[in-house]
Amino acid sequence: MKKSPLRLMSSVLVCAMALSFAACNKNGTQGTDTRDEGHSGQQIKDEMPWFETNIIEIKPQLDESRQIESTNTRLAGADDKYIVVYTNGGYKVPDNIDWNNFDSSKYAIATLTVIDRQSKQVVNTIDLVNRLDSTSYLLGASYADGKIKAVFNKFDVNTGFSACQEDLIDPVSGNVLSSNEKDVGNPITRDFTIGDYKIETFENYGAEQFFTVGITDKNGNLLYTDIKKPGKSIYALNAILPLENDRALALVNIENEQGFFEIDLKAGTAVEVETKDYDWLNIQYMNSLFISPTGEVYYSSSIGVSRIDIKNKTLEDVFNFSWCNENRNKLAYLEIGDCTGDTVLLCGRDPNYGAFKTGEDGTFIVADCKKADKNPNAGKTVLELYIPYGYVNEKIADAICKFNSTDPNCFIEVTGRYTEDQYINDGSQTTSQDEMDTKTLNDNAKISNKLAMDILNGEGPDILMNVSDLGQLNNSAYLVDLTKFTGELDPNKYFTNIVEGSKTDGALYQLPLCFGVEGIHTDSKYAGASGVGFTTAEYEKYLKDTLNGKDAIPSGQAIYFYRLFNGMRDKFIVNKKADFSGPEFAQLAEYVKNNVQERSPSWGNVPVEPVGLTFKGDTTDSATWTGYYGTSYGIGSFFYSLSGSNGKDLTILGLPSTDGRGPMFSIHVSVAVSAQSKNIDACGEFVKLLLSDEIMESLGNNDEFVLSRTAFRKVSETAVEFYNGKGGDNIFSSNSKRIKFTTEHIDKVEKIILNCSRSTVSDASICLILIEEMPAYFSGQKDLASVIAIAQDRVQKVLDERG
Repeated sequence: MKKSPLRLMSSVLVCAMALSFAACNKNGTQGTDTRDEGHSGQQIKDEMPWFETNIIEIKPQLDESRQIESTNTRLAGADDKYIVVYTNGGYKVPDNIDWNNFDSSKYAIATLTVIDRQSKQVVNTIDLVNRLDSTSYLLGASYADGKIKAVFNKFDVNTGFSACQEDLIDPVSGNVLSSNEKDVGNPITRDFTIGDYKIETFENYGAEQFFTVGITDKNGNLLYTDIKKPGKSIYALNAILPLENDRALALVNIENEQGFFEIDLKAGTAVEVETKDYDWLNIQYMNSLFISPTGEVYYSSSIGVSRIDIKNKTLEDVFNFSWCNENRNKLAYLEIGDCTGDTVLLCGRDPNYGAFKTGEDGTFIVADCKKADKNPNAGKTVLELYIPYGYVNEKIADAICKFNSTDPNCFIEVTGRYTEDQYINDGSQTTSQDEMDTKTLNDNAKISNKLAMDILNGEGPDILMNVSDLGQLNNSAYLVDLTKFTGELDPNKYFTNIVEGSKTDGALYQLPLCFGVEGIHTDSKYAGASGVGFTTAEYEKYLKDTLNGKDAIPSGQAIYFYRLFNGMRDKFIVNKKADFSGPEFAQLAEYVKNNVQERSPSWGNVPVEPVGLTFKGDTTDSATWTGYYGTSYGIGSFFYSLSGSNGKDLTILGLPSTDGRGPMFSIHVSVAVSAQSKNIDACGEFVKLLLSDEIMESLGNNDEFVLSRTAFRKVSETAVEFYNGKGGDNIFSSNSKRIKFTTEHIDKVEKIILNCSRSTVSDASICLILIEEMPAYFSGQKDLASVIAIAQDRVQKVLDERG
C-alpha cells in the first residue's frame, strides 16, 4: 500500500518532537521572531510595556437630508499634524430617474475629513464632488508630505478620450495648490515613500496580470519598471520595503504563492529573487504596512504591531494588543496611520456590529496608543491564551478585557508564538474536496502534536480557544474536565445535549460556546423512522428515490467513511480503547462500498447538478432542490435556506448511521483549559464569564447558535423582526415566495438543535489511518476483517502513545 504522511509518524509524540518550532519558513530559511516566546506564569513587572489608548469616532459630514445608498470610509494618510479620512460612495438614485440625462456627480459622495492630530478635532471638511462633472469620476485620494492628492478621470466628449488629472490640495484651507494632467492609465493601487524616492504602483490586467512601479527621485526624475513573471499572473503587490543602497523589496502574490522582487530604485529595474531569502516575512499575516520617515518598517497583524528588520531578519513586537485594555478585535482590523514605537496611531472602520443590521458602514475610529510610564497590572500572573491565527471574536475580546480589569491576580495574554503556517501545507495544488479534507486533517494533526507536546512539557498555553477540531487534545493528560467549573447546567437554560455531545468518555474537555448544525437539509417528510436522521438502509432509499441517485454528500469513499465513523465514534472508541469488530463498523463500511463514488469530482470538472438537487451556494432555481448537505451557522443561515425551500417543511437530518441518529453540530467558538495551567481556577473563572448571559447574547447577535437557550430565543426574536423587514431583501430572490417568519420558526430551529447527537470534532490522526486503510476494502483488495485488524491496531497504538 502506498505510504501516507501518517506512516512516517509511527508515534504521535515522536512526530511532535521532530517538528521545527523556530520561526522557519517552508524552505528552511530562518529569521528571529522575538515574539516566539511563551509568557505563561510570568509575573508582570512595572517596566513591562503597557499602552494607554484614546479612541475617537469620526463622522464624515454628509447631507443627512438625502438617503444614502452606500459609503466607504478609509484612512487617506496621517502625520504628526493631521489625520485625513476619505469617504466615498453615493446617495440613492430615484426610481424614476431619466437615465438618458443622468449625471452621476449629483449623487456622488467624495469627502475628505481633516482631523488635528493633537486635539483630535475636525478642522476641515473638503467636498471633492465640487471637482466633478457629468463626465468625470474620482479615482482616489491620499495624504502625504502635508498635502492631499486627489486623482480624477475626466472624459472629453469632443475628442472621445479620457485624461487623468491630479490635484494637490492644502488640507487646512482646502485650496487646490496645483493641478496636473497625466497620461490616462490604470489608477494608482498604492504608493510608498522610501528615502528620497516616491513610488506609485499600478495594476495591469490581461491574460497575465502584473504591476507597474513608477519611481520618482528627489529631482523629479520618473522611471517605470514592471513587476511581472512570464507565464504567471501577479495577483497582488502587498508591500514595497526599503533595502540598502537605493534598493527596495516588492512582496507579491504570484498565483497564490509568495514571491519577491528586488527593485533598483536608481536604475528603475526589478528582478525576481529566491523566495527562500525572504520567506520568514510571512506576507499573509501583514494586514497593514507603514514605513516611518526614518525608514523603519512596521506592520499590523491579529497579534499587534511589529517591526521588521530585513537586514537582520528579525520581527519584534512594538505594540502587542495584549498590552492595553482595549478590544483587540477592534484594533486588529485597523491600519497603521503612524508609528514611532512608543506611539501607534491606528485608523479604520469599527467592525463590531451585529449581523441583524442593513446598510451600515460601521463607525470610523482613530485609536491613538501611547506607551505608559509603568504597567498598571504589575504583580499579576500571565495566563497565556492560544487561538488559531490570534484572531479573537470581538465578544470574546470584550470578555478578556473584563477579566483583565477585574481579576486581582491574573492577566490573560493572547499568544503570538504559534505561527500556523509552520504546520499548514500549501493548499494551492489541491484539486478536489477529498484532497482538501485530507490536507486539513494532516494540518490539524501537526498543530495538535505541537500543542500536546508543549502542554506535556509544561510549556503550553493556559487557555485554548477554538481548537475543537483538534480532537487529539480531548484527553486528561492535556486538558481539564470543565464540568468542574460549569457544574450541571440547567437544560431549560442551556442546550445540554450540545454539552453532552461534546464530551469524551464522560469528560468535557472543550466547552462549546457557538456552533452550527450540520447535516442533510431537506423536507422533514423524508426523515427515517427516528424522525431526526437515516439508517444506512433508509438513506440508500432516500438517495435512489428522492435524490435521483445523486448523493448530497459529495465526498469520495475514504472521506465519506471517516465522516460516518466520526458521527458514531462513541461506538468505536471508548475509554481510550478502539474496537472496530462490532456490526456497526461493518454496516457503515458496507454501505460506503456499495453506494459511494470512489473519489470526489475534480473541481475543474464538476458536472452541472441535475434537476431535483442543488447544493448550498448553487445558483440553480432554489424551488427545485430536494436536499443538500451543509451547515446552518445561525438562525439567519437557516432562514436563508428556508427562503429557498419554496414552502417545504425544511429540517436538518443526520448523516447515515446504524441507529438513525440526528444531525451533528460543528463548534465555532469553544474554550478549553490546559491540564498544566499555572492557575487552573483562574482559567475556570474565565470559562464561567464566557457562559454569562451578556457574552452569550452578544455572541448570538453575530448570527451564531449559542449554548444558552435563553440567549438563543432573545437573538432569534431579533432575527425574526429583521428578516421580516429589510433584512429579508437579502435572502429572498425575486422568484421565491416570501415567508413571514414567526415564533413557530424559532421553535422549529430549537427542536432541530435539540436533535443534535454528536459534534463534528475529529481526531485527525485516527481519521487519517482510516483514510489510508479502508480503500483496500472498498476496492476489493482485502476483506473487511483484514482491514479492521490493521486499522484497529494502528489506532490503538496512537491512543496508547498518548498515555
